[in-house]
Formats: sequence, C-alpha cells, structure tokens
Amino acid sequence: MAKYDDLNTRQIFIIGIASVVVTAVTILAVQYVYFLLVDAHQSRLQAESSYKRQNAILDKQLDAVSKYGADPLTGNVTIPISEAMELVAKESQAESDNHSDDADTKDAT
Repeated sequence: MAKYDDLNTRQIFIIGIASVVVTAVTILAVQYVYFLLVDAHQSRLQAESSYKRQNAILDKQLDAVSKYGADPLTGNVTIPISEAMELVAKESQAESDNHSDDADTKDAT
C-alpha cells in the first residue's frame, strides 16, 4: 500500500527541469524573432523614407549662412560662415601671439 502513496521525485524533477528549459528556449526564440522583425521594419522604413522637408530647411539655412547681407533693423552685417570662421581663427591666433609676447616680456624682466 505504501507503494501508491510515494511520489516519484525523479520524474517530477525531470519534468520541472524540462519545463524550465523549454520556457527559456521559447523566450529566447520569441526575442530573436522580435528583433528580426524590428530590424526588417527599420530597414524597410529607411528605404521608403523621404527627407524632402528636412532637406528644404537645410538648403534654406545653407543659403542664409553663405551670402553677404545686412539687416537694416538691427544693423548686423552677415558674411558667409567660412569667412567668419577664418576671421575668428585669425583673431584667436593674434590673441595667442599677443599673450605669448607678454609672457616673453615678463620672463625677460
């Protein structure tokens, strides 16, 4: 009679471990499929996308920073950005030369 009251712990253990393994494999498989679908969707979205509005804004901004002009209301003068960068570089070079000359003068005295 004791034979029918005992639990088969070995079988319970094997089924429990198998369930954990099957669950883990299923989770990983679903995650893999999800990321494949997301990647495919992003690739298709990028291939079909159009940046007309953004490119128009960028072209307008490029035109604005690439020409000479003056604002009559504020009196600000506009020059192309490349020339402005050259002027700033020259000014900073002149300032660093002045600072090095001052340092040389202080060292000599």
